[in-house]
Amino acid sequence: MPTIIFIFELLASLLGVVYIVLIARKNALGWLVGILSCAIFAVLCFESELHSQGIIQVLNVLMGVWGWVQWRKQEIPVQSYPILSYIFLAALPLFYMGSTVCFPDINWTRQLDQIALVFSILATLFTVRMIQQNWMLWLVVNGITAVTAFSNELYFYASLSLIYFGVSLYGMYQWRK
Repeated sequence: MPTIIFIFELLASLLGVVYIVLIARKNALGWLVGILSCAIFAVLCFESELHSQGIIQVLNVLMGVWGWVQWRKQEIPVQSYPILSYIFLAALPLFYMGSTVCFPDINWTRQLDQIALVFSILATLFTVRMIQQNWMLWLVVNGITAVTAFSNELYFYASLSLIYFGVSLYGMYQWRK
């Protein structure tokens, strides 16, 4: 018999897939679906002591409200700043090395979790403003999240992150049109 955590993890995962597909299609309703998904995941992450992931989810709920308002208010054209991809890919190993030096007693999954927090905030800001490089950041965040979720036995969350990774490739393609 499935546990209540399993059921909520599955529900949040399904809502998450709907969210990312709608956002990839530039549909503002995706923000509402994402808010619900992130709210459920916030509770699950805090229960699993993935505090940075929980904070990410709470921030995503708040930014989801902002995204909904912005996307409903006006048509925002997709913008592209390719240099951002290089900057953030170069920053990734620096963040991890800095985290291991500054916080040597923290478990490696918690260190990756903190990096995902920073990149997720930037990626969401870029998504709301329709900056195309958000998808590259989401690839990084979703890869990190899959690893940390799997390591903490949140298998649907890990699977969702892998699905998000794939759908981020789709979003990258859609936003280049």
